[in-house]
Amino acid sequence: MTTSSCSFKDRCVSVLCCKFCKQVLSSRGMKAVLLADTEIDLFSTDIPPTNAVDFIGRCYFTEICKCKLKDIACLKCGNIVGYHVIVPCSSCLLSCNNGHFWMFHSQAVYGINRLDSTGINFLLWGNLPEIEESTDEDVLDISAEECIR
Repeated sequence: MTTSSCSFKDRCVSVLCCKFCKQVLSSRGMKAVLLADTEIDLFSTDIPPTNAVDFIGRCYFTEICKCKLKDIACLKCGNIVGYHVIVPCSSCLLSCNNGHFWMFHSQAVYGINRLDSTGINFLLWGNLPEIEESTDEDVLDISAEECIR
């Protein structure tokens, strides 16, 4: 859920890779900061990263806000790479947010900026087509090569 006063369209789209095993986790990542603590750097995505992560452990609540979270782990290596905001709290929903509820820890993943169709410029969120993560196989194949490098 985005607010009209916030714009994320000029942010670069990143391929997110697991730092532990180099598995591609998402081709629709974005650098982000934690709304409840802007000193914490993260990556986020708007579409569930299918076939790359799964839930692990029990749901929990943050100390700073009342969001309900559940950790996610890389399916290839099993390491915890982030969390999913199962139920965002009203405070976070009213804040300037991009509607991304799949969060990745910067200590567990790294991002590689995607290029646009020209292969020259970085792909920006404002130019990203709204497609399902699972149908983005060509990008994931190319991205896997980038993660390994």
